[in-house]
Amino acid sequence: MAAHAQTAIFPAQAGSGIGPRAHMVIAALYLVIVFMLFTMSSSVLWEFGLNHNGVTGSVASKIHPATYLTFLTVGFLFIARPNPAAFPVALVTRHPGALAFLAATLLLGAYIALDGRKGIATIFETYLLAAFIPIMVAELDERDIVRVEKLLHVLLAANAFLGLFEYLVNYRVFPFRFDGALFEWDTRSTALIGHPLENAQITGIYIMMLLAGGGANMPKLLRPAAILLQMAVLIPFGGRTALLLTLAMASLWLIPRALHFMRGGRASLLVYAAIATFLPLLLFAGAVFAMTGFFDIMADRFADDGGSAKTRLEMFEVFGKLSWHDVVVGASPEVIDSIRRSMGLEMGIENPVVRLILYQGAILTALLIAGFTLFMIEIARRLRPGYGMAMLFFVLIVNSYESIANKTIALAQFIVLLMAMFPKQQGAAR
Repeated sequence: MAAHAQTAIFPAQAGSGIGPRAHMVIAALYLVIVFMLFTMSSSVLWEFGLNHNGVTGSVASKIHPATYLTFLTVGFLFIARPNPAAFPVALVTRHPGALAFLAATLLLGAYIALDGRKGIATIFETYLLAAFIPIMVAELDERDIVRVEKLLHVLLAANAFLGLFEYLVNYRVFPFRFDGALFEWDTRSTALIGHPLENAQITGIYIMMLLAGGGANMPKLLRPAAILLQMAVLIPFGGRTALLLTLAMASLWLIPRALHFMRGGRASLLVYAAIATFLPLLLFAGAVFAMTGFFDIMADRFADDGGSAKTRLEMFEVFGKLSWHDVVVGASPEVIDSIRRSMGLEMGIENPVVRLILYQGAILTALLIAGFTLFMIEIARRLRPGYGMAMLFFVLIVNSYESIANKTIALAQFIVLLMAMFPKQQGAAR
């Protein structure tokens, strides 16, 4: 077992200092965390009596169970070492990017708490949760990562099937709520991941990863089917930006390969089999879906976006109503909310950077962005090639709405996917 615990999948694991039993506990806890992140949406938590994304209810219910378990796991990592004092040293030497992101996050959290501002849940749920993911993953070996990857394939396939089922029967198993109120007018699927836009975001990221060769342990014959399944469920999720971005990036990925094939380039028998099998199925499914009104949801979303596009155009005008002092250190949340309502920006601020500057100030926003950039660079260095498409997709999609400037587990989900789908030194163990 000791040898098993030292089979490093990520360079940061070497000499981590935990024993084989502690390693088994960390691996098991991380698997549970991943399961929670991809199955326990706010909609699901409501069924367990937890009002996670609403205003009413206990303060403790506003933090996701996966976040609590992550903090406990990192605490266990601290005490599981023979010399717990070595843990801070390990952060400095092995996780400098995560440490920079943690420092910026804690500084922002202190400012929010001391100044009585809104957004403290974002510190825990969005930033600290994501920052702790690579620290836990660094303790895992190759077999642990393979288990996580296979679990993710199963969960995302289940999420897609549930999303399609909800559309076909016109019934949402876990409908999206706010303080218990149902959005009856919103007929988009919610599946396991919850809000339709978050579903569409994760689905698009996963498609990019599959196209780029991520997930070495997925059998090659299943990959085309998995991509088609995820592409199909993008429609019921109704995310226009995610759908268009997925189609655009998938086309850019496909064009050079199609040209190479048309010029007589070689292709494996598997590629020919996939084209011969899935292209007719795709065309047939598209025709059937069109006749049954499958694309009506997306057409409705393009016809009426609820003011989202208007918000993206007018949100910058809010700066013109603020002083330089408010822009630098952050205006009062009540002032920003009042300005938004007066301008008719009901959808909020549809960009994370703009929202952070308005509510928390330009100085702390710059520090947070710098820390986050170093954090992502550190993660990228621990991945094998191929992650670029997913990384670009993520950057583009999160800048189309408030996303990581608000409370969300989507950032943690993205980090989990990256580190499971593109780990260095991973063999295709089937």
